[in-house]
Amino acid sequence: MANLFLDIETAPNFQSSEEYFKIKSGVEAGQISQDSDKNNFWKYKMGALNPFDGKVTLITYQINDGQINRLKEWESSEKEILNRFYYLVGDLNKYRSADDHLRIIGHNILNFDINFLYTRMTHLFPENVKWIYQWLIRKPEIIDLLQLHLPLNNLQTRGLKHNVLAHAYGINPKTTTGADTFFNYFNKDYDKILQYSTEEFVYPQIYNKIVNDGLVTKERLAESIRYVTEGVK
Repeated sequence: MANLFLDIETAPNFQSSEEYFKIKSGVEAGQISQDSDKNNFWKYKMGALNPFDGKVTLITYQINDGQINRLKEWESSEKEILNRFYYLVGDLNKYRSADDHLRIIGHNILNFDINFLYTRMTHLFPENVKWIYQWLIRKPEIIDLLQLHLPLNNLQTRGLKHNVLAHAYGINPKTTTGADTFFNYFNKDYDKILQYSTEEFVYPQIYNKIVNDGLVTKERLAESIRYVTEGVK
């Protein structure tokens, strides 16, 4: 069984830093709104969460207990890093028996990472749609750490943030937010994106704690939600 721990960073799909900062300035000054320029307004606001208006800027992954690897869009292109990841998951899926699936593991990957990658890949490589579906959707087992904790949170996704799970399992939290990476990307502060990724990529540690010790209790999870959202110890 191969475990592929996965995380991605994204950004609105503006053609240049100049375009991004021009739209940013216009939105913040009230000159660009959903009434005056709906497409650019929502691309700026939500493009990084929407694969039709956004792009993948960083793919972070680790296979089993191996080294952490990062595919950086700014060193080549989005198409190049997605192509490399496509062949990676293809190789990891090949020649496996029915009882020996690839596992892709991360936080909120069912709702975000997998969907974003699939949509961007099929957009850039329409000739490989069948195999993208096979390698990324159909063949692997997807273990979403957020989904694992739903029964401990009254089947509610609200509150199950990255820092909540990190706190619950005794791991240091992130000190910045994903939204900061958009600005840093267009400002070409790539080291700050990598620092954010380093803080965020704690999924192997959380997964191993669950495998070795089981899930935290419902009470511990509720305590972590209160601590992260309200500062209540």
